[in-house]
Amino acid sequence: MAKANLALLGGFRLQMDTGESIPLVTKKTTALLAYLALHEGEAQARPKLAALLWGDHIEAQARDSLRQALSLLRKALSYACPGGLIAHEDTIGLAPATLTIDARTFEDLIRKSGVENLERAIEVYRGEFLEGFQVAAPEFESWAATERQRFRQLALDGMAKLLDHHLSAGALEHGIHIATRLLAADPLQERVHCTLMKLYAQQGRRGAALRQYRTCVELLSRELGIEPDAQTKILHRDLLREWNRPQLNTSVVRSAVPQGPASVSSDGSLPADVLDKSISSSMHAIAAPGNLPAETTSFLGRDRDIAKAGGILSSARLVTLTGPGGIGKTRLALRLAAQMHRDYADGTWLVELAAFDDPNAIGHAIADVFGITQQAGKTIEQSVARSLSRRSLLLILDNCEHLIDAIAALARQILSACPHVSLLATSRETLMIEGERTYPLAPLECGGGVEAPAVELFVERARCAEPRFELSGDAETVCEICRRLDGIPLAIELAAARTRAMSPAQIRDRLHERFHLLTNGSRRVLKRHQTLRHAVEWSYDLLSSSEQALLSRASVFSGGFGLEAAECVCSGGDIAIPDVLLILDSLVRKSLLGTRRVGNAVRYSQLETIRQFAEERLAVLGEREAVRDRHAQFFAQAAETHHRVWRSPQQLMAYAWLDQEIDNLRGAFRWASSQDNIDVAARIASRIPGMAVLRVRSEPLNWPTEIVDAVRHADHRRLGAVLTYAAIRTWNLGHVQEATRYAEEAIALIGNANFDPPVWAFAVLAMIASRQGNAESAVRFARAGAEHPADQRERQCLATLPFYLAMAGAHEEAMAIADDILEKVAATRTPSSLVAALFSQGRAFSKANPVRALDTLEKALAHARTSGNRYWEIVIIPAVAELQVRNGDPGKTLRSLPQMLEIWGQSNEIGLATLTTATLILLFERLGHPAAAATLSGALSQMIPSSSFFQELPDTVARIRRVLGDPSFEQAKRHGAGMTHREVVDYATNQVRHALNVMGASTAAS
Repeated sequence: MAKANLALLGGFRLQMDTGESIPLVTKKTTALLAYLALHEGEAQARPKLAALLWGDHIEAQARDSLRQALSLLRKALSYACPGGLIAHEDTIGLAPATLTIDARTFEDLIRKSGVENLERAIEVYRGEFLEGFQVAAPEFESWAATERQRFRQLALDGMAKLLDHHLSAGALEHGIHIATRLLAADPLQERVHCTLMKLYAQQGRRGAALRQYRTCVELLSRELGIEPDAQTKILHRDLLREWNRPQLNTSVVRSAVPQGPASVSSDGSLPADVLDKSISSSMHAIAAPGNLPAETTSFLGRDRDIAKAGGILSSARLVTLTGPGGIGKTRLALRLAAQMHRDYADGTWLVELAAFDDPNAIGHAIADVFGITQQAGKTIEQSVARSLSRRSLLLILDNCEHLIDAIAALARQILSACPHVSLLATSRETLMIEGERTYPLAPLECGGGVEAPAVELFVERARCAEPRFELSGDAETVCEICRRLDGIPLAIELAAARTRAMSPAQIRDRLHERFHLLTNGSRRVLKRHQTLRHAVEWSYDLLSSSEQALLSRASVFSGGFGLEAAECVCSGGDIAIPDVLLILDSLVRKSLLGTRRVGNAVRYSQLETIRQFAEERLAVLGEREAVRDRHAQFFAQAAETHHRVWRSPQQLMAYAWLDQEIDNLRGAFRWASSQDNIDVAARIASRIPGMAVLRVRSEPLNWPTEIVDAVRHADHRRLGAVLTYAAIRTWNLGHVQEATRYAEEAIALIGNANFDPPVWAFAVLAMIASRQGNAESAVRFARAGAEHPADQRERQCLATLPFYLAMAGAHEEAMAIADDILEKVAATRTPSSLVAALFSQGRAFSKANPVRALDTLEKALAHARTSGNRYWEIVIIPAVAELQVRNGDPGKTLRSLPQMLEIWGQSNEIGLATLTTATLILLFERLGHPAAAATLSGALSQMIPSSSFFQELPDTVARIRRVLGDPSFEQAKRHGAGMTHREVVDYATNQVRHALNVMGASTAAS
């Protein structure tokens, strides 16, 4: 019998049968074992294996590498399965039954007949073959990809058969579980989306059914560019018709629905005879052993949690549901216990521990539930364990965090003495004992509009407080309330209760005072769940002084933080830097901080409700100013560091950091400027906007204009950069003269050793001049910038020179210098400069050699995408599409345009707007949509006074006028001139989609 287990599905894991991991030293050793395992019992030729994993080596090196890998593999397997590796002179193989291999087990089960085998097979299929595993061996990767698809298809076929079985048996819950797994594996199965919608509807969960429809629509649109079919839309319409009707509480009827075969009428209701039968099963459930309280309100939005936590509980005897106060741990535990009561002959039982503050009383609390008396010569804990030792039951230990050590000790004793007793604990931190499995409960989903679980909960609870409550025009407001309350069920329920006397808008506008607003919860619940403040305060009061201090200090972060930031900002006083990690770990365990993996690091976060409470306590501690100063200083230094990264080949890393830390940077800048800390504010405002522009983030461009006077007064070294970005910002607002003054003032600082040279100000002046119709000045400014020594590092000004020459009509000169400029720019290894140089070269050749121009622009687009330069991606996509249309093949580029236009809609950067709009005019004219092109020419006329900055544009507009005629052209132009930026984006997006539909129709007709 195999002593080791090899998991290939859902990732690679090699373990002893005791659970101990067996490490493999190299990735290629891992790959070799995976290949041999899937060909267990088959001899594999050595040259074949060498080519599979070392195909890029010469033959002798490949053979030597194979020998080394075999040696490592034999050593790793030596204890668990000695002799399992069979090596001959020409072949290598894995002996049969050497390892228990999940992939082989899955294949065996999936090919057998019977529902039980199918269910076991799907349990074994934990994920895709070698999920997340990659190795630098193209032949192996190709083989693995083929196997991955094969296993995936086997799993999909198996799950489809299981789903059909559950549907025919009327097993709604099982059907929902399998349908959810099917969609997780293949989200584009519209039939399964419809099935899941119907299953939800049959359970009376129309919100979940509507939410599933929205998911289906988004996936089909994003991935396939299509809409749901007619039947799906009809089903959605019928569900939507019922959404706003006030509902009777149907939880009792739902809980009574039998899970066996049952026919369901066309409207989703159960026939009368089935309801009659359900009465007896409901009575039987009530008569089963246990003391679970009856549900008085519906249980919403936790289907996945029920499935996942239930799966854990079915294979573990101690499961702890963790999460912050008010997240819904007790409700989930009660629902889990109710659904699993048939698995326990002696029932499911609740022990409420929140009211106990004496650790010695825990045993008595459990004893009282079962009527156990203390036996002579034994402690109450021993008496409880002895009494339960022969029973088969599930015991809920509710609210453990305040007596964690005593409860952990008793849980350990029960698990040891009672082999058929399982424990389900709810706690804000884990019990930390052997065999414990934890399930962290997340907030309710808030995305997805009115169909989101959080919104569904708000509506249902609001109708309990005010039966006439309707969403009507308040849908967006309620969605915002739920988002701002972090999806915490307690907070949402307390807010919904306020609809008795307040409108949703009034509730939303008072959420900054949430601890005063969200009070007066149900009298049936514990005091600490009657107000939001009590719920959070309960957790805070259980912390040590160091934990309280660090949690309070962490409130200065926005959008999360890393370990280094926490060590710099939150240490001090009694908290040494090495202690920060230990305290963070403790706060995570106590559900007051959340974590997520970002690359190779962990990022911490607070729910906004907890952060606001901690922020109050920081002020009480008298540390607010000092901690905020440290926060601002840290992010000013981080801005300096990542600005250097941005000016290097690792530009994408800088953009990822910017996306991650934008909230913290905003907070740091705001605090520094409010405290007149000009140095910190100037360092942030001079380093972040450049990155932000190319990442299509508009907000940081506001910061330089806010402090430019103070920076000028202080003669700060970064004055030139602040002036440059202030020029861009004021130009975006249409203040051309002010923008020009800022840029000229920046250039005047060049040569002054007291200031950093603001060479990019030349690029700003070139951009302004070109859009004002002064092409010669634009070229002059671009040349001046390119010739300045400060441009030697990134060559950003040099990169754009061919573009401005081409726009001025100097195509011959632009083409003549483009190759040499591209070579010089490429030598800097700065992605954004390289993309700009490629774009310039493409525009230089677009008239004389459109084939070469298209090839160059496609290269520019590829570089923009891989380096994270969204600005250039948005500019280049319509230019590529226009050249593709000119060549008779718009290709996939046109299909990606709507997505990039949506990103453009988030920016008010005028340079981006003018370039994109001008290129769209050319594109629509080429596509044969002159009305759209004329409309956009009107929009462009409101951005800049002259369209001659794009040399082709005047002739293109003249052709459009001739095609449409003067009256129609002027009408379309007036329409475009009256559009806002958002309306221009939406209009262009709709026109692109219309063009795609026309192209699709013509293709189908041909």
